[in-house]
Amino acid sequence: MIKAEGLCKSYNRLKVLDNLDLHIPRGTFCMITGRSGSGKSTLLNILSRLDNGDSGSLWLAGTAINDISHSSLAALRRQKIGFIFQSYNLISDIPAWENVAMPLKYNRVKYFHRRSRAIEALRKMGLEDKIYHLPHQLSGGQQQRVAVARALVTKPQILFCDEPTGNLDRESAALVMDGIISLRNSGSAVAMITHDNSLLRYADVVYKLEKGKLVEK
Repeated sequence: MIKAEGLCKSYNRLKVLDNLDLHIPRGTFCMITGRSGSGKSTLLNILSRLDNGDSGSLWLAGTAINDISHSSLAALRRQKIGFIFQSYNLISDIPAWENVAMPLKYNRVKYFHRRSRAIEALRKMGLEDKIYHLPHQLSGGQQQRVAVARALVTKPQILFCDEPTGNLDRESAALVMDGIISLRNSGSAVAMITHDNSLLRYADVVYKLEKGKLVEK
């Protein structure tokens, strides 16, 4: 589902990824740890094609990414990939449910269905009483859970997560992890970076990024 071979990335003379290989099959929850500055976010950005490596090959959901067109990559992201990043990226002038439903709108899901699916996704994040709230009316943790609901509502085949529970209390973090596990159980591949060792118990496989390579823990 996610396959990378020989990924390399350097900034000036600093080698961040050094001929790195990674394979995350369907239905696998992979967590990647490492010290601050080890390149975890760089790796996630390259895997999700938000950034480009210097060399190496990448496949997502069976599609070779290296030579894919911009339009085909956009379609792949829209239809098969979800993102949970530290920045919420919510649209400020529409309510929570419309923020969550936005990916479904891009995929041309009819209004009634996208609204009901968005509300259900918010309910699973404990936000059923916030569906009509604008982002500025929500706390940072609530905004993060809206962003998580938006990532999960399309039931993507691949999910990328960058510290998805970093701004959450224990109860909210448990809701987020339950949502991610449910997606994994449906057959999706999940790649998540974290510094929180208490979350490692959720993973099927854990790697530590050291000196540009992944070491299985």
